[in-house]
Amino acid sequence: MKKTLTIIISLVTTLNYAQLKDCSQCDTVQYTPVDIANNSIYELNVLRNEIYARHQYVFENERLRLYFRKKPWYKPNYSNPAKVTLNKTEEYNITLFKTRQAEIEAERKVLFKELKTLKSALNTKDLQTAKSFVAKEVKALEDLNSLTELKEILNAIDLEDVNWYKDKALYQVKIDNGFIVRETHLYIEGSKVTLSTADQQHSSIMDEPFAYGSDYHSEDEFNSWWIFSFDGKKLTLKERQMAG
Repeated sequence: MKKTLTIIISLVTTLNYAQLKDCSQCDTVQYTPVDIANNSIYELNVLRNEIYARHQYVFENERLRLYFRKKPWYKPNYSNPAKVTLNKTEEYNITLFKTRQAEIEAERKVLFKELKTLKSALNTKDLQTAKSFVAKEVKALEDLNSLTELKEILNAIDLEDVNWYKDKALYQVKIDNGFIVRETHLYIEGSKVTLSTADQQHSSIMDEPFAYGSDYHSEDEFNSWWIFSFDGKKLTLKERQMAG
């Protein structure tokens, strides 16, 4: 029994940390979905291009050329570029990487659909739908009043204008109303989705914020985080944090 548990734990650990670091063996090893389970779209794109780079392919994309020029094994003949012919293993791996990239892109669409559904539920006072996102953490939820802050955060974010860099996405709004500076943001990294708001500092017009003429106090500053987890299908609130 102990041996069986050890094997199961080992398999789960392998799956959780499976991440292909490079494509040095992509010409001889057919990888599986498990091997790339934790690779981001950016990493998968690099791996696909690395297969060609290891054949000394000269990329039209200047940034790709500069990226691979840093690799000691990349020494293409620019005056007479190599014609690349991939073997079946390389073609298989490229298809595998593309398939996983498409899956991640599809999951991102589901994530934003979830965010839009939550936003709509809060604005239309759809209690049942709102509870499906937050009820496990917001134990005392009886109505939507306790979620007013979350609604305000989502209403400040243009979910149609959130952009990705590698496996991270960000949308941030900074408002200085002459008294206090409020920052609201959506930040996504991997499966972690954070919605937050913060009154962080006095307005930039205050040259003496703690002197006569100003009603500002540092006690006015606060931070609030709503931390969600996305499993590829469902967005769920995991933690609520406040400070200040």
